[in-house]
Amino acid sequence: MPNASPDPQVQFAAVEELLTRWLKERREVLGKYTEIAVAIDGVLGPDGVATRQAALCQILVDYVSVGHFEVFHELLAEAESFGDGTSSLAQNVMPAIADTTEVIMAYDEKYGEGVGTEKKLKRDLSALGEALEARFALEDQLIAGLHNSHRRQAG
Repeated sequence: MPNASPDPQVQFAAVEELLTRWLKERREVLGKYTEIAVAIDGVLGPDGVATRQAALCQILVDYVSVGHFEVFHELLAEAESFGDGTSSLAQNVMPAIADTTEVIMAYDEKYGEGVGTEKKLKRDLSALGEALEARFALEDQLIAGLHNSHRRQAG
């Protein structure tokens, strides 16, 4: 986790690096999600689905943890270092992100060991996909409002 810096440009650069790594992990989440969606349509047997399910859950938990314990914290620290009032956006967005976290963690609790019936898995995977779509849009809104808005000032 980057250390909060009183220098806005230094804080911006640290957050930029963190976001680059985190958004790469987001692409991995989408890739694992897609693998499960393909696998449950009968391309793979139950063992293949279970293996991919466990991998999806692991990366989901990692992604959510980094978001909550590093990325969001650093975005807020950046906004505070610029002192331009952009941190108020987090008050509106973070509760909705927390709602998606609940869906993701419930999915992990149910399927993290790679178990579950195919019928329920399809339904639950669909609900997870909707939660991820909403979460990514909210995260993008937070990044745009708390980070990208400082790009000119930091450059």
